[in-house]
Amino acid sequence: MNPAWSTTAMQISVQVTDEIRREAESRGLPVIDFVEQLIAKGLEAMRNSASLTTAIERIRALRATPR
Repeated sequence: MNPAWSTTAMQISVQVTDEIRREAESRGLPVIDFVEQLIAKGLEAMRNSASLTTAIERIRALRATPR
């Protein structure tokens, strides 16, 4: 049982392209660290995206429209 304040992590396997590997190397980062940064930045961008919010609102409006 996990208390509400604790965090859990999920382990996954990911195949990365040579381009991603080269980019990580050019930044002096291990590939795993670079990929984790990409995921974190993508999540933050998604959360801050007005277009995502607008898209979700449009989807909800379409679902509410009787056919």
